[in-house]
Amino acid sequence: MSDDPRALVPRGAPPPLVMARSLEAASPRSLVHIDGKGQVRSPVRYRAQIALAYGLSAYTVGALTLAATTLWGLPGIGVGAGAGWLVARGILRARKIRHAVQLLVHDRLDEAEALLRDVQRSWGAPRLTRAIVEQNLGACAVRRGRFDDALAHHRAALALYRRRNRRRPQARMVEYQEIVTLVNLDRAAEARRIFGERHGKVPDGNYLRVQHWVAELYLALAEGEHRLDEDALHERARAALGITGAVALLGLVAWAHDRSGDSDQAWHLLREAHDRPDGAVLERTLPRLHAWMEAHRADAAAAADAIDL
Repeated sequence: MSDDPRALVPRGAPPPLVMARSLEAASPRSLVHIDGKGQVRSPVRYRAQIALAYGLSAYTVGALTLAATTLWGLPGIGVGAGAGWLVARGILRARKIRHAVQLLVHDRLDEAEALLRDVQRSWGAPRLTRAIVEQNLGACAVRRGRFDDALAHHRAALALYRRRNRRRPQARMVEYQEIVTLVNLDRAAEARRIFGERHGKVPDGNYLRVQHWVAELYLALAEGEHRLDEDALHERARAALGITGAVALLGLVAWAHDRSGDSDQAWHLLREAHDRPDGAVLERTLPRLHAWMEAHRADAAAAADAIDL
C-alpha cells in the first residue's frame, strides 16, 4: 500500500461525494449515511462523526506522545511518531475505500477495484477494514455479472464481520446481497433456506428495510410466487414510490401486484420504475427483474394509452 496521497486515485479524481439528506432523496449515484439500526441519517451527522474521529485520533496521538516523552525523554517522541504513522495509515485506508465507493456507484469499476485491492494488500489492515473491502469487491463483481466471484466476496466479508459483530448494518447488507447473488446463480432453494434462517423479522431502519424487501421479492420472483398480503404490498409500493432511486423495489412490487392479479397497479408501478434513473444497472445486478420489466414494458405503455383515451 502506497503512503503517497497522490496514489489515492490511479486514474484521475473520483466523482464528487454526494450524500443524500434522506433515503427518499437518494439517487442511484448518491451515497447515504446509516446508523447502527440501518436508518438513513443526515450528512451533517456523518461529517460530524468524521470530524470527531479525526479529532480523537489527533488527541490520542498527542497525549501518547506527551506521556511517552515525559517517561522516556527524547525516545518517547519516536513512540508518538509511530502512533501517528499508524493513525495516518488508517485514515488513508478509509479515504481510499470512500473514493472506491464513489467510483463504484459511477460504474468506474477498474479504478474502484484498484483502490480496494491496494487496501487489501496493505500490511496490518484491521478485520473490519478487510470486511468492508470484501463487501465492495463483491459489489464490483456483481456489476460485472461475475456472480460466482461476487458470492465468494460476500461470504469472505460475512466471515470477517461475524468475528466482530454480525449484526452491524454493513453485515446485514451483505447478507441481503448474498440472497440476491444466489438467485442470480439459479440457487433459489439455497437462498430460501438462508433467508428463512436469518431474516424472519423486517429491520427497523429504513435503508435495511428496503434491502430486505428487495431480497425478499427478488427471491419470490425466482420462485414464481410471493407470500405477501394486500397490506404488505401496499406498504412496499408506497415506500418505493417515495424514493427517487428505488427502481428495483418498484419493479419488484409491480411484479408482485401482477402475480396477485392487480394489473392496473402493476403497470402503474412499472411505468414509474421505467421513468426513474437506472443507476442500479438492473440488467447486470438483477437480471431476472430486468428481463421481466422489459418483457412487460409494452403492457404498461398500453395501459397508460388506454387511460388517456
